[in-house]
Amino acid sequence: MSVQLALTSALSGLRTTQQQAAMVSHNLANATTAGYVRRDLDLSAVTTAGRGAGVRVDAVARKVDELLIRDARFETSRYSGQEARASALADYALVLGQPQDEKSVSTQLSKLQQAFSRLHDMPNDDAARNAVVSQAAALAGGLNRAAEAAQTVQDDARDRLQTSVDAVNTSLQRISDLNGRIATLETRGGDAGDLRDERDRLLDQVSQEIGIRTYSREDGQTVVMTRNGQTLLDHPLAPGEQPLTLLGDEVMANGVSLSAKPDSEIQSGRIMGYVQTIKQDMPRAMAQLDELAAGIVQAFQGAETDPTQPGLFTDAGAAYGATAGLASRITVNDVVRTESWRMQSGVQATAPLEPGDQTQLNKFLTVFTDTRSFAATDMPASATLGSYATAMVSAQQGYRTGAESEMNARKISADTLETARINRDGVNIDDEMQKLLLIEQSYGASAQVVQVAGRMIDILLQIKG
Repeated sequence: MSVQLALTSALSGLRTTQQQAAMVSHNLANATTAGYVRRDLDLSAVTTAGRGAGVRVDAVARKVDELLIRDARFETSRYSGQEARASALADYALVLGQPQDEKSVSTQLSKLQQAFSRLHDMPNDDAARNAVVSQAAALAGGLNRAAEAAQTVQDDARDRLQTSVDAVNTSLQRISDLNGRIATLETRGGDAGDLRDERDRLLDQVSQEIGIRTYSREDGQTVVMTRNGQTLLDHPLAPGEQPLTLLGDEVMANGVSLSAKPDSEIQSGRIMGYVQTIKQDMPRAMAQLDELAAGIVQAFQGAETDPTQPGLFTDAGAAYGATAGLASRITVNDVVRTESWRMQSGVQATAPLEPGDQTQLNKFLTVFTDTRSFAATDMPASATLGSYATAMVSAQQGYRTGAESEMNARKISADTLETARINRDGVNIDDEMQKLLLIEQSYGASAQVVQVAGRMIDILLQIKG
């Protein structure tokens, strides 16, 4: 090897180790930066006329595992969707209570039955009559509050759904901009690693809102689609362009309703959780409440002389009209609030019964023991009012605990994959420090070659002189 070739090789080694040291330092500086992906330099040997002439840097390599990223995003998306749904169910279940709670409608119904039983034993006791009226009002109020809670949870989910849709559109606008900048920079041979990190962070955010699939084009741009293939981003977005829109309760993309078949079109993400709350969980809860309210109104109406006229419980002051929304309209008949004697004689009675007459009270008590038909999802087809109320409250608590259990399971999977992703693509400080030691040794070796070559040149010049 000639002295000139030795110098050339050593100088290339010095330049390369300088770049390596700078890259390792950049990795260390960003070790705690969220979403930062470790960088390495791709090196190759330089040959001249078939002889080694040093080393060169071919490219800055951004070390990522696309399959691991895909799986981590999907599991995180499934977790965020289940978390949104579990939170909504917990908010409703908190108001509805457990079957044994004082505030639950099943307990209030049981207390009304107990109040009627006490009045049956003391039909002339004014305090016992007033206790029945008071407990009937408590039951109606409990149904009203539960219906209001279900409506509030549903409305809140609608607001959050709009926020999620807006967040997705904002992130996609930014990703569209980054696509163009990355393509331009890499075409010119520049390093777009930091821009790619930012784009991946945005894609992570989008995947938390809605399940997505992505693939990269040859020019470095990323195409974003829903899990079922509806395109969200495949071209530069114009300012204000919205890949996702909300039409009523329907999430739309390319004119297609994603929420019409959420299990296949959306699959995961907070948007999935909010859609389930709006279109499945709260409508089911409201329907179950309305069935119970209808059973109560109709049962007490049927215990009166004229079963077509209002009884102890009314539909907003009138006789039973329709089941839908009845839980929010059910009230105690105003007439019993000022004339409690009707609790012994009948709400429709024209005059009080004889003292000690239990005829009407017996009819009222059969309301609680008679089996009725119901038509709500996940509820018994026939049951007593008390059994139905207990089953309804238990079912809602079951939905909540089931959603929370699945959420916790998704959390474990998401955390495991995210940890694996960080360990695979992130910065390990110990590894980077070891690299610095090797770089230092390599730099020292190249520098020593330069020194030796310099002394050789000095000796040759002395000999020639």
